[in-house]
Amino acid sequence: MLPGLHAPAPPLSANLRGGLWMLVSVAGATGMTVFVRIASTEMTTPMVAFLRSALGLLFLAPLLLRASPTAGLAMRRPWLHGLRGALIAVALNCGFYAVAVLPVATATILFFLAPIFATALAPVMVGETVGVRRWSAIGVGFLGALVVLRPGAQPIDAGVVAAGVSSLCFATALLIGKTMSAEDGSDAVFASSTVLAAVFTLPPALLFWRLPTEVWLWGALMALAAASALRGYADIRAMAAGEASFVAPISYLRLPAVGLAGWLLFDEAVDAWTWGGGAVIAAATLYIVLREARLKRSRGGVAP
Repeated sequence: MLPGLHAPAPPLSANLRGGLWMLVSVAGATGMTVFVRIASTEMTTPMVAFLRSALGLLFLAPLLLRASPTAGLAMRRPWLHGLRGALIAVALNCGFYAVAVLPVATATILFFLAPIFATALAPVMVGETVGVRRWSAIGVGFLGALVVLRPGAQPIDAGVVAAGVSSLCFATALLIGKTMSAEDGSDAVFASSTVLAAVFTLPPALLFWRLPTEVWLWGALMALAAASALRGYADIRAMAAGEASFVAPISYLRLPAVGLAGWLLFDEAVDAWTWGGGAVIAAATLYIVLREARLKRSRGGVAP
């Protein structure tokens, strides 16, 4: 037998690992949506957002314990950490409200506008040059949103607005985090956003304060916090292990997964307009992801 004949191909192995992690992310994101809807039937969404953030602190402990005692978790510009934490708090409150009042598949589709918002804001916030192709993809993504929403054919209600605000706030927080990670490291950004999300979701929760008394509801909230942490960790591992061109398409399995969960658990049907618009949004965001990955491989070239 020739030496090395059965040696695994590193790129394929890495992509398979990344793909498996992205499947874990899809499961975590679907679980988040399901548990938000379940919890919101018994309590207000500001309380759900706060308790999710507070319980999420439990998953921060391992990071703090392994942080270097000499370097610590550096925060060179604390006000940026504060701004990002506030944006995440607004995004959580708006996103949880959208999941509570909209069909879960519709809310999920609108959340996929976040990468499109991020690309549109990148020239202003991080000085990135966005070429004609990506601007075209941005336009196509917003056309997909119009297909889902069909202005004039149906009302644009508070849940739709909340989903849009949530996506915009997450996109802005993503770009701020990109700058901060280069300065302070990803651990510091993750730690500050986790703590500050709990701090900034507290004031709205105080207006509707009622701690759950049912054991099953605490279980649902703990499952929500665990699913959120799992989704975030799996996203990081997936993108670190595999190529974006292989891993990113798998993330869109979240759409049929959430649609199936909505049908099975909440008796929600999704019409053809919603699926069609969702496919357009998914295609636009996927093109943006793949285009950005190609630019990185070409050492910072500008896309036409």
